[in-house]
Amino acid sequence: MKRLLVGISLIITSGAWAQGAQVTGRVFEDTNQNRQYDKGEPLLKDVLISNGKDLVVTNAKGEYKINSLEQGQIFLIKPSGYQSPLSKSNKVEFYIPFGEEHKSYDFPVYKQEEDKSLKAVLLGDLQSDVMDDIHHVEKLVVSELATTPPDLIFPLGDLAFDRLEVFEPLSQALGVIGSPIYYVVGNHDLNFGSGLTLQDRDSSYKKAFGPSYYALEYGEELILVLNNILPVNDKEYIGTIDEVQKAFIQNVLARYALKYDKVKVMMHIPIEFMEDKQEFLDLFKEYKEVFVAVGHTHTQYHQYFERDNKKPVHQLVAGAVCGAWWQGPHDIEGIPFAMMYDGTWKGYWTLETQKGDYNLSYKVSGRAEDKQIQIWTPEVQEWDKSLEHLNDGYVYANVFAADLNTDVEISFDGVSWQKMEYYEGVDPHYTRLIELQNQGRYKNMKTSPLVDAKRKSKHLWRMPIPKGLKEGPQLIKVKAIDPRYGLNHVENRVLWTPK
Repeated sequence: MKRLLVGISLIITSGAWAQGAQVTGRVFEDTNQNRQYDKGEPLLKDVLISNGKDLVVTNAKGEYKINSLEQGQIFLIKPSGYQSPLSKSNKVEFYIPFGEEHKSYDFPVYKQEEDKSLKAVLLGDLQSDVMDDIHHVEKLVVSELATTPPDLIFPLGDLAFDRLEVFEPLSQALGVIGSPIYYVVGNHDLNFGSGLTLQDRDSSYKKAFGPSYYALEYGEELILVLNNILPVNDKEYIGTIDEVQKAFIQNVLARYALKYDKVKVMMHIPIEFMEDKQEFLDLFKEYKEVFVAVGHTHTQYHQYFERDNKKPVHQLVAGAVCGAWWQGPHDIEGIPFAMMYDGTWKGYWTLETQKGDYNLSYKVSGRAEDKQIQIWTPEVQEWDKSLEHLNDGYVYANVFAADLNTDVEISFDGVSWQKMEYYEGVDPHYTRLIELQNQGRYKNMKTSPLVDAKRKSKHLWRMPIPKGLKEGPQLIKVKAIDPRYGLNHVENRVLWTPK
């Protein structure tokens, strides 16, 4: 397993990225969709082309001219209202294929309708290692999203678990959904090993998916996809943005500053774990609103980074499709329970933009959309009493999409409501799974063992059970309200009051 190094100073010697040959070409509207320019097809001006650092703009004849960078890829920045060709697995082919040398290359695009609104699905760590994991993804994500495909899909890195040969079957499975997919690179998707240069880190990824950082427009949205992982030896890495990529970001943001005052960013490692955290945040100082979606932690939470005279940068740590690494016992469909370390049930997020604003909502895979809360109550058993030491006199509520400002209340009578206490602690549901594992309950199952992570949840509430409740079973209710995260939900649970 690769390790993230935090809080240390490292000198990375990558050398300058040498410039390669000049490449020329055109951007054209491929009206017959044969991927070749045919006489009479419209040539598009003012389209941006990049080599991973510099930007050039097509002229009135749709022509561009740019120098390549060593081990880099030349790519098109998708303009609003157009789409690059899609592969059979719906990967967006907006780039010159990695490893191919061209003196001339034309970029075809197709005109498409793009509303002012955007619906994008964010997939936290898929962490596929073997075909078994890909089949889990098919059941948990592909089958659900194929019913109503979103406008775009962003898998947020750690597509693989170091076995990079799974890139192809995983992308084939996700392609069944039918939406254009813009991939994000994660630390488990990179090449590690002695003698590798900075430019080598993402060579396998680039062969499969194209550039590991890029930009696109959709409707009225500007979106940056970034690679904030830097290997430092054959096992470890740091979270940072390299200098060449930093120049690319600065160029893109400067170019679009008059058109946009908001930007969406997709990457893998959370901002707080980056060595150059403040420098990264400062890149966006001219933008009024910045939203960042990441994965990596196998937990989920919201974090806000304060800025002078502007809205805080909102970061969503979007959990993991795989939960906690596909660990633990399996359900009736053969899928690991794999609860995330903070007690979140595995799933995915939807980002929707409309009228200059955005909203987020979380969906537990394989469950109804209104499954947003999991309640823990004490239980006194007769047959299996091995877990009764977990009964501590509290009712707990894990609100998967929430943050500390979410309104969470409980009712013991269905009429009166009381605010629950925000509690940074370990979800007892996760503790229960670990306890059962420690008792050997999962022995002889072909499973990956759970990690006793002891991660404190950032969306957990509790309330002591009040005295004076009537004996026996009674229905309690927990409600969570937070329009920012699509929360307006009530969950029921039966509480037994002992004699």
